[in-house]
Amino acid sequence: MVFGYNIRIAGIIPKNQKADMEDLSGQIIKTYELQERIGIGGFGVVYRAYQKLIGREVAIKIILPEYANKPDFIRRFEVEAQLIARLEHPHIVPLYDYWREPSGAYLVMRWLRGGSIQELIKRQGAIDLATISRILTQISEALMVAHRQGVVHRDLKPENILLDVEGNAYLSDFGIAKDLSENQAITQNNAILGSPAYLSPEQIKGESVTAQSDIYAMGIVLYEMLTGKRPYEATSPATLMYKHLSEPLPDINTHVQGLPIELNMVLARATAKDPAERYETILDFARGFRRAIKEIESPTGTLILTSSGVNTPDPENPYKGLRAFQQYDAADFFGRESFTLNVINRLLEETPYARFLAVVGPSGSGKSSAVKAGVLPALRDNAIPGSKDWFIIEMLPGLDPMEELEAALLRIAVNPPESLLNQLMQDERGLVRALKRVLPDDETELLLFIDQFEELFTLVDEEDKRTHFMDSIITAIHEPRSRLRVIITLRADFYDKPLNYTRFGELMRQRTEVILPLNTEELERAISAPAKRANLVLEEGLVTNIVADVNQQPGALPLLQYALTELFERRNGLMLTIDAYNEIGGTMGALARRAEELYEGLGDEGQQLARQLFLRLVTLGEGTEDTRRRVLQSELLSIGTDPEEMQLVIEGFGRYRLLTFDHDPQTRSSTVEVAHEALIRQWGRLREWLNASREDLRIQRRLTASVEDWQNAKKDPSYLLRGMRLEQIEAWQATSDLQMNAEEAEYVQASIAERERLL
Repeated sequence: MVFGYNIRIAGIIPKNQKADMEDLSGQIIKTYELQERIGIGGFGVVYRAYQKLIGREVAIKIILPEYANKPDFIRRFEVEAQLIARLEHPHIVPLYDYWREPSGAYLVMRWLRGGSIQELIKRQGAIDLATISRILTQISEALMVAHRQGVVHRDLKPENILLDVEGNAYLSDFGIAKDLSENQAITQNNAILGSPAYLSPEQIKGESVTAQSDIYAMGIVLYEMLTGKRPYEATSPATLMYKHLSEPLPDINTHVQGLPIELNMVLARATAKDPAERYETILDFARGFRRAIKEIESPTGTLILTSSGVNTPDPENPYKGLRAFQQYDAADFFGRESFTLNVINRLLEETPYARFLAVVGPSGSGKSSAVKAGVLPALRDNAIPGSKDWFIIEMLPGLDPMEELEAALLRIAVNPPESLLNQLMQDERGLVRALKRVLPDDETELLLFIDQFEELFTLVDEEDKRTHFMDSIITAIHEPRSRLRVIITLRADFYDKPLNYTRFGELMRQRTEVILPLNTEELERAISAPAKRANLVLEEGLVTNIVADVNQQPGALPLLQYALTELFERRNGLMLTIDAYNEIGGTMGALARRAEELYEGLGDEGQQLARQLFLRLVTLGEGTEDTRRRVLQSELLSIGTDPEEMQLVIEGFGRYRLLTFDHDPQTRSSTVEVAHEALIRQWGRLREWLNASREDLRIQRRLTASVEDWQNAKKDPSYLLRGMRLEQIEAWQATSDLQMNAEEAEYVQASIAERERLL
């Protein structure tokens, strides 16, 4: 382990065990250039890498396939990675990206150059009190954010506290984090997870792990920072763990003279054998430390502090803006309990079509959220006997649904064929054969959740691709002893589309669950219950006003969540107020008002780029509403001549949750998307842009499709524009105010050059 990037994920690594893995330095994985191997151990390896598109250095942790291919690891990997990625604090090392495939599991994190606390202690021994105070304050505030979101680190130690070049501390490696809001432990309850020198007694005994376990480990880390030595030393892990169970900490002054004796009491309370006797929160621990050293001077002679000096982090926003609730948001998801129960009961039915269910409702009815934060967590909690052991994967149809399906299957595959896509494309039984290859040899089932199924009709141009995808699903779920279950969400205005296909239409007729608007009680619960969990106060009358505005309004749920998010940002202490609600324009006006404020706040160039940006993020409807479109960030940044200005525009709208960011599942390239179609409906300026540019956009989209074909054909000249098609694009380019991106401009220039060459 070098520079503090610990490669252990779970368990205790035997001494001197090394990863049997070649040095991949110099290779490119997805969009990341591996530059230097900086850590190696029994479970994997860490590289310093460079992400060229964004121009940033990162650290990539690669978990070896012999561990990444274990069924339990596969089941929990994405859930744990989502838990880590949602943690936002200035002193938590952010997880930028993650994925798993048969070759291993990958975690992409911020790169820090200052080493770790472990290396600092190794270099200089005991750390001065002023530095410890700063480190403990920063790490305790970061941990408090994690604990408030129900996440316990479980492996706190000096290696996992990283430093920047200014000496600021950052909490890293939540690789064995456990979500306390889940009834079922993500990691094995009976396994000892963590490092022996820092294990709490309850971890050693296999008992329930709580935030107090992190306080214990942080107490051991503090002892080591104060003295330069661990409190317990032993020749074997068993002896070491026995000391954790039975022996008090040695007096710190046996190692370092002159430390305040009050620190012994602070450490004794933090490391009490009984978790109930420890500090109530990690912040209380940090405050206790600072009180104990309040009369101690720093090496420069200045007083360290005169007060507790530890800030209580702001409350966590329990509302989600425009984005759909995810599995890890289940604790904040209220109002759909009855719907979730209905879906579970439908999945329990024993009919020829029982392995399929379509959730249908209008845009803004909360279909995705109900499945992701309601149904899927219930299944992980064994709502159907055995469902806790199911593999669960999610996908969107995208431009090529079979490629998206391949990427989804590879996330759980252990032994796929050389080309899973070729097998999937072979015939309609390709999915049946693929499932036999990717799933373990036991009876474990796979639940495939296909969100936004309407993309099959809005983004997929080739009819053969569309029918093959649907036929593959039908064949796989009807296979005798099938291990596949499928849930889809579909917008109601697209309900007729799959009905045009006889076999799939019958499936829809038999197995559709309609999602209805929330009733008054459910709306009140969706507003009040998350606030209560976050210790927020709703001013009397506020809930009544909101419900009155939202009730019976079509597609209002994303508008509700966005308005609540804006209210949270404008809270008065812990109170959400009626005055703030009126200021933002109420539920129906908050979204459009924020979008317009952001646009008006841009300069002339920024406003022009914002128009180009949003027009590219919409798919025009043909007899249906316009829908959002996922676009590679690189496509957007190459519009115009100033990518930095476009990046600022994207970040500005993203900061207020109007745009969402993800990664292409195959290349891991960054993507940008309108957070919800509600923005397209509600923002009048965007509607005006769309209505004024529809024909221009249709030409542009045809050009974009031609560029993709040309690139997929490795820029074969036969794919270039010719004759009337080229003349149409030239005329469009001369008159349209839509700008081409770099790839489109290259394609048009290559077409013109080819025409001139042939003259």
